[in-house]
Amino acid sequence: MKRFLPALFSVLALLVLAYLLLPRGHTFYGTRLLNPKPVDFALEGPEGPVRLSQFQEEVVLLFFGYVHCPDVCPTTLLALKRAYEKLSPKDQERVRVVFVSVDPERDTPEVADRYAKAFHPSFLGLSGSPEAVREAAQTFGVYYQKTQYRGPGEYLVDHTATTFVVKEGKLVLLFSPDKVEATEKVVADLKALL
Repeated sequence: MKRFLPALFSVLALLVLAYLLLPRGHTFYGTRLLNPKPVDFALEGPEGPVRLSQFQEEVVLLFFGYVHCPDVCPTTLLALKRAYEKLSPKDQERVRVVFVSVDPERDTPEVADRYAKAFHPSFLGLSGSPEAVREAAQTFGVYYQKTQYRGPGEYLVDHTATTFVVKEGKLVLLFSPDKVEATEKVVADLKALL
């Protein structure tokens, strides 16, 4: 029996090593939804109506904000730009960043799109009627409300600052404002979804 002990330990050591080297599934950095929720909405883009379902073949990074936002919106869109630019050109073709304005009174579809494209030419900005924006926001549980109102056109908008990730028409992943800043981890999550 003592003769077989070294061989047994060698086999066990090889099995442990093989287990440690086995490829594992991706552990998501963002909050993964265990039961992905079907989502869709219709808003206006610079060239007419846009439905979220038009992007079934792409992974969509969706952020609700507004053009006059002093902090979280530009910070988030800059973080999304950094992540997008870290993807290969082939992967970029399969990822769409969409900015939805929750301030339709000031942000027309053209203004929202110009703002989004200031971060990256491939980004898309959408807006619409107050009712259409409210319906789109409710689909994702997005809260928004005017604050510090000083008069027409002079106010801020408090809003949910989550980045929503949609794949094949379903909400699959969420990035909180602090998590979206971790470029390499966001990129790894996107590659795992692609």
